[in-house]
Formats: sequence, structure tokens, C-alpha cells
Amino acid sequence: MSRPARASAARFERVVEALPAGCRAVTMVDLDDRSVGRLDYQVCHPCRLGYIGNIAVATHWQGQGLGRHALHTALAGCADYSWSTSRQSSEGRRFFAAIEDELDTAFPPSGVRCPHMAPSVPGLRRFPPR
Repeated sequence: MSRPARASAARFERVVEALPAGCRAVTMVDLDDRSVGRLDYQVCHPCRLGYIGNIAVATHWQGQGLGRHALHTALAGCADYSWSTSRQSSEGRRFFAAIEDELDTAFPPSGVRCPHMAPSVPGLRRFPPR
């Protein structure tokens, strides 16, 4: 796995759910504390499965490695798991096709979640807390 892109003008915050295999997120924030992107995902360690629910980066921030860096952040420690995604847009298909080669990890669209992954569990907590 290659190193994540250097995102010099944005910082990344991980958000995790208190439940096992619950919803998690990596938020991308610019230097003025404005949200510029978000990656929503779930990881089930017992089943060794990961699921990318959504990835979005503001148009004027695209092409600068933020989505790539967020995905590297999400996969840290579980890149060898089986991953899938929600339905992919045409932009998403191009992004995941490129990142699959880089990470040597498949991201098939419309993947199934394991029974531990409840869809859209509210109550995300920021990690680490501010």
C-alpha cells in the first residue's frame, strides 16, 4: 500500500460510532474550519469486512488527493479485509478503479454488509474528542 496523498491545506478528523461495526466517518476540513468532504464507512472486525457508504469532496477540492487520503485513513489497520461500497456514481467508479490498483484492494459496488452492520446508526462521536 502506498503512502496517502499529502493534503496540505486540509485536516482530517475521524468520527467513530460507539457500537461495534457501527457507522464511522473521516471528515475533511479546510484551514478555516469549513467542511470540504466526508467519507462514511463501517468496519466489522469479527467478520473482517469493510463497507464504504459514501465519499464526497467539494468540487473545488477534487483532484488534490483528499478522497485518497481519507480512504487510506479509513483502511488503516484493516486494508486486508474484504471491502465493498454502496452504489457508485460514474465519478465514484473512476475513483475506485484507480484506488483499487494502488491499494491492491477491490471495492465492488452494491456490496452486502454483515449482520453486525446496522444501516445508518445515528449518534456518531468525534474521535479523538476535542
